Amino acid sequence: MNFSRTAILGIALLVCLCAPVMAAEKVISGPPDLRISIEGSNEFYPDTMVTIPVKVENIGTIDFSSQNPENVAREDRPNTAKNVVVTLEAGDAPVSVKTDAQLVGDIAGGARVQAPFEVRINDGAPAGTYILPVTLEYTYLYHATEFSNDALTYEYRTKTETLSLEIVIKPDVQITVLSTDVEELNAGTEGYLAITVENSGQDTGKQATLVLSSVSGSPVSPTDGSYFIGEFAPGETVTANFKVAASTDASGSSYPMDIAVSYESSEGDKTTSKPVTIGIPVGEKITFEVVSEAYVMFPSETGTIEVVYKNSGGATAYDATSRISAVDPFTSNDDTAYLGDLAPGETATAYYHVSVSDDATIKEYGLDTEIRYKDSLKNSVISDPMKAEVTVQQRSGLGTMLTNPIVLTVLLFIILGAGYYLYQQRKQKQQ
Repeated sequence: MNFSRTAILGIALLVCLCAPVMAAEKVISGPPDLRISIEGSNEFYPDTMVTIPVKVENIGTIDFSSQNPENVAREDRPNTAKNVVVTLEAGDAPVSVKTDAQLVGDIAGGARVQAPFEVRINDGAPAGTYILPVTLEYTYLYHATEFSNDALTYEYRTKTETLSLEIVIKPDVQITVLSTDVEELNAGTEGYLAITVENSGQDTGKQATLVLSSVSGSPVSPTDGSYFIGEFAPGETVTANFKVAASTDASGSSYPMDIAVSYESSEGDKTTSKPVTIGIPVGEKITFEVVSEAYVMFPSETGTIEVVYKNSGGATAYDATSRISAVDPFTSNDDTAYLGDLAPGETATAYYHVSVSDDATIKEYGLDTEIRYKDSLKNSVISDPMKAEVTVQQRSGLGTMLTNPIVLTVLLFIILGAGYYLYQQRKQKQQ
C-alpha cells in the first residue's frame, strides 16, 4: 500500500501527540476541552449571600488507542488538564465575589470537579441575566518524544482561557422602613407600634403579610405580630399597627425587633423578604411608693389610717385601687381604697379602717400594701409590694388612765356616786 508524503506527515504528527498512560499503550487525542456550568439553580435574589457551585468538566476525548508491549509507559494523556486553577469574577454583574481563585487539581478527559464560590448579590441589584467571567488556567501534555523503548521526553504547555457563566437575578419584594411610632409602651406593659414601610423591590408581592418578630434576647415581643396587606406593588407604601409587649426587665432604652414581608412572587413561589431590624423605645416601668409618714395608733384602738401613694414611674396608671394587708395585731373590714388615675409624679391618699388588739406589742409595724391598676391597653397589672408604716405606742398621762379598765370602773362608780349625791341634795331641797 502506497502512502503520500502528506499522509505520512499527518500520521507522524498524530503520533507526536500521543501520551501513553500505561505500559504497552499508545493513545492519540487532542488537548483538554473544558466547559463550565452551575451545579443546580442559577437564579438568585438581591441582597443575599449565596454559594455558586461552579462545575468544570473536561470533555476532551481519546481519538485512537493501540497496544504495543515494547512501548514505554507514559504518565499523562494529552487530554488531561493538569493543576487547574479556577477564578470567578464579577464582570459587569451587580455582585461581589468573596472567594479567591481555587486550585482544583487535575481533570482527566470525561471527568468533572466542583469549585464553590461565595458571592454577595448586591442590595437593590436590578433583575436580569448577567455573565460572570470564569478564568481557567492549566497545563497539558503538548508533545511526547520516544527516543528508545525506555526513554521519553515531555513537552507541556500552559493555557489560560476565560469562559462565561450565566446567572439570573430574580425580582423580589424588599421593604424599607420609612417611620415608626410607639405609643405608651412601658416596662411590664403593652403598647402600640405604628410602622410605615415601602416596597423598595422590583416584584409585586401577592397575598403579602407584614410579619413582626422578636429578636433573641430582646425583652420586647409582638402580642399581635402580623398585618395583611394583599397586593404589594413596587414603590407602594403601607402603614401597619401592631400590639407589642415589654417585659419588666426593659426600661428606659430602645430594643430591637425584626420586620419582614411574606408573599407570593410573580412566579408563584412563596417566600419571605430579608428582615429589617428596627428599634423599639420602651419607657420606664410604672412604680409606686408610699410617701406618707408612719401613722400612730394605740393598743385596743380602732381608727382610720391614712396612706399616701405616689406614682414614681414613667406612665399613667388608670383606675388604680390600693389594698392593705392587716395582720396580727391589726384587723380590718375595710382594706381597699379607690385611687383613680395617677399620672407620673401624682399622689393619692387611701383611708383604711383598722383596729389594734389590746395586747399589741409596742413597736413600729410595716403593713404590706399594693396597687392594682390598668395600663394604656386596659390590661390589669399589680404593682410590686410596698410597706405602710404604722407605729403602735403606749398611751401616757390621762390617755393611759382613760384606757385602764380599773380606772374606768372607779371613775364610773365616782360618777354614779356623785350623781346619786346630787340627786339626794336636790330632793332634800324640794322637801
